[in-house]
Amino acid sequence: MICRLLLPLVLAVHGGATPSAARADTVADTTWYITNRARRSGRMTRTAADSLEFGYVVMRFIDARGAGMPERLLGRVHAQRGDSVRLSRSEFVRRVAASDARAEARDEGAVLFVHGYATSFGRALSQGSEIAHRAGYGGPFILFSWPAHTALATWPTPRMLISHAYRDDSTAAKQSGDAFRAALAVVREAVRPGALTVVGHSMGAQLVGEALRARSPERDALLLQPLRAVAFFAADINALWFRDSIAPAMAPIAARRVVYASSSDRMLALSRLVNHAPRLGQVGTARFLSAAGVEVVDVTQAQRAASGWPAMVDLHHAMRLSGAALYDFFYDVVRAKPVACRGTTGLASRDTNGVWRLQKKAIPASTACGATID
Repeated sequence: MICRLLLPLVLAVHGGATPSAARADTVADTTWYITNRARRSGRMTRTAADSLEFGYVVMRFIDARGAGMPERLLGRVHAQRGDSVRLSRSEFVRRVAASDARAEARDEGAVLFVHGYATSFGRALSQGSEIAHRAGYGGPFILFSWPAHTALATWPTPRMLISHAYRDDSTAAKQSGDAFRAALAVVREAVRPGALTVVGHSMGAQLVGEALRARSPERDALLLQPLRAVAFFAADINALWFRDSIAPAMAPIAARRVVYASSSDRMLALSRLVNHAPRLGQVGTARFLSAAGVEVVDVTQAQRAASGWPAMVDLHHAMRLSGAALYDFFYDVVRAKPVACRGTTGLASRDTNGVWRLQKKAIPASTACGATID
């Protein structure tokens, strides 16, 4: 069983072909970042720093000329990393506030994204940039990068033959709770009240859930000024722990709580074996949450960017490849559309358990409730 689950990890590839130069447009996107990783000789490490670093990176994406929303969400992308700039805290707040002001005219809020396990700083930036680019998102997209491993595996120990890196990262995520709350406070200072969505991917969902569940001055502030939404995407969290402890704690601090889950996620299937417990991102264990006011979105059948032979090794875990789910997240949740709007495009339907199922259908040319995509 473990060998069957690990094989796609070895075969999986990232990125895609570059469009023909004669038929390509270059788009430059800014991704903001906050990290508690320490730098040594100019390079990010796995050591936690005593303070936060702020900055932004410009990523240049090459798209097929005239590519519309469906093509960006589902096609291949080629990215080139451009300028990287470190900022002071005050300058970071000023610049993100200016970006948020521009986003308000497009009915967009800000997004604070927390990456998952075995993700280097550079890879986290690439993932976050691609997520925002595929969705055509113009608001401030801010990455919180915590000191995770840079690879899926490390040298084993006698007690942890295959899970050493995983256990290391789980510990690092828990220890980054204070840094995340400090980063969240900075972001809330920069953006409009009630316009911020926090999303945790994979093990990053553990960090988000635990950090926001615990009593703290930041949680007290959120009780007075809740988030627009908190989302858990392919969440590597004990499902029962989430149901009993995290979900109730999220209700008063976020207007919407959304879980994106799948029955095809191979990474979470492996995590379930390692942890001997069902994971939140596995849709079969998330069904019970809809009765508690948590929106459960089943993405098992949803269209993904991986196609052709890359689809054969797709782990069904990467948020950046989840084309139809990104459409749902950015054009329904981030833009604060009514929940019922999810069903107006024909892309999603609600079952008798209250679970929203994304269908394997073409990405619509309009957003929920009929607003045209730019």
